[in-house]
Amino acid sequence: MKQGKQGKQGSMAPAFPLFIGVVVATVAIAQDNWGGAALGVAAGAVISLIVSVRRRRR
Repeated sequence: MKQGKQGKQGSMAPAFPLFIGVVVATVAIAQDNWGGAALGVAAGAVISLIVSVRRRRR
């Protein structure tokens, strides 16, 4: 079965929110905002988990 571009894009989708959370955390740490950094990573991880579970159900 041929996956093509759709398959590659679909495999990256669960990791994208986590990547955004890490970027938010990096900016927050640069501004000495440790609470914001923790919130950014936690929110990214939770959203990634939700996206991953929904994709597996399909």
